[in-house]
Amino acid sequence: MKIFKLLLIIVCLSGNYVVSAQNPIEIIKFTDLDKLMQKDDGIYVINFWASWCRPCVAEMPNFETVGNNFRLNNVKIIFISLDFKRDLENVKKFVEDKGINSPVYLLDEPDYDSWIDKVSTKWSGAIPATLISQGNRKEFYEQIFDYQTLTEKIKHFF
Repeated sequence: MKIFKLLLIIVCLSGNYVVSAQNPIEIIKFTDLDKLMQKDDGIYVINFWASWCRPCVAEMPNFETVGNNFRLNNVKIIFISLDFKRDLENVKKFVEDKGINSPVYLLDEPDYDSWIDKVSTKWSGAIPATLISQGNRKEFYEQIFDYQTLTEKIKHFF
């Protein structure tokens, strides 16, 4: 058994295979999202997106790269899908096809007006949108992020 594990590690490190750490996509309510936004055990970068939103899809690799590069600094990337609950299978396929390894949740709260202001009073409801949070400290952005700009915003939390 130890030899098998060692071979698996060597094969994975060789770059010949990609092992995805993606957990199943969980459907959550706003109360669950609110708990994520209140965590203070690291810097949480919570990106609101939808599979049909081209700018959202275009920026996702930047978030994944930032998450990998800042993992040792306790930066956690979380994707919150605003797709409809009925589209869960499409979202799962999208996440798998794009190789997204950060946690992905589907927010099942179709009455956007009831919770958008609770994320940020600055949010018009447009996506992509991102909340960077560390306990009570929060910064909200309704914009598309490139790698450099996202990195700069996160560094403000160090």
